[in-house]
Amino acid sequence: MSPTDLPVPERPLFFLDYDGTLAPIVDDPMEAHPHPDVPVLLRALDDRHPVWIVTGRDIEALDRFLEHTLPAIGLHGAQKGEVGGAVEHRMSDEAAAAIARLRETVPALDGVEVEDKDRAFAVHYRRASEKREAERRLEAWLDAIPDLLDAVWGKNVVELRAKGLTKGTAVREVADEHPNRVPVYLGDDVTDEDAFEALTDLNDEGREVVSVKVGAGNTAADYRLNGPDDVAAYLQRFVED
Repeated sequence: MSPTDLPVPERPLFFLDYDGTLAPIVDDPMEAHPHPDVPVLLRALDDRHPVWIVTGRDIEALDRFLEHTLPAIGLHGAQKGEVGGAVEHRMSDEAAAAIARLRETVPALDGVEVEDKDRAFAVHYRRASEKREAERRLEAWLDAIPDLLDAVWGKNVVELRAKGLTKGTAVREVADEHPNRVPVYLGDDVTDEDAFEALTDLNDEGREVVSVKVGAGNTAADYRLNGPDDVAAYLQRFVED
């Protein structure tokens, strides 16, 4: 689908995933710099409309990539705050303690790397020589996670999150605070499906929404773009005079 095929509502409320949406997917998360057009676009969009970054990363980790201060949802809904500003931690101490205990037991596997994220962490196996074997070992490791946690599998990564805290619950909360705007959500990962489903519910209640899956894969979103190049081209349409 072309960026010109997507609707451009007059009063949008933007929810923008970072990795794979505003920035290309790379092997090293610390080198995930935004698409070249994104910094200027974010400033221009923020001058006109509310813009939220929605990410599985720790919000503070985006400081190195995004110089512009923007409201953000981090750790798949477990944080709410600002890039470059204060951050509210929404995960319970009990869930955080359970995640910390599991952090100490991550299997030591060749090519598997742990990315620490404030009170959470992600296990990346993109560089594993035997990815299916790495998945099998990680699945076995997660067999006995406590009921208050969910394991979330993404693109060559698995993360743990507190049950009940998702991108969907966080996005619905923000959308309810802006009843006269049209939520426009762009995301590429498995956890973005929670947000797409939340927006589908909102649409079923009679509210206009625009949900955009970035990249391949099954989705609950209404539209699809190929990658960050298309995302930048679509966002450009909102700042053209």
